Amino acid sequence: DRQVHEVQSYMGRLETSDKESVHLVENEIQARIDNIFSNLERLEILSSKEPPNKRQNAKLTLDQLKYDVQHLQTALRNFQHRRYLREQQERQREELLARTFTTN
Repeated sequence: DRQVHEVQSYMGRLETSDKESVHLVENEIQARIDNIFSNLERLEILSSKEPPNKRQNAKLTLDQLKYDVQHLQTALRNFQHRRYLREQQERQREELLARTFTTN
């Protein structure tokens, strides 16, 4: 749960990062998300070994964490997509400005 909160705070840094460091922050967030998914898989195996009366509660907690992490993954992808579109528009704008137009 602490790791999920850390990733959420990193997501806030994405918006304020400059163009050069945004990729580093994205990579750091993705690495943390991958690590959380890996930990959740291990916890899922361990929770299946819990006594039946605790198993259901452990499964609910894991499902909530999975949902939270999937939401973070989607938010990261959405940010990357918006950034990609913005960079593409900037490139197209620069190409138009650099083009020399001639009269008919």
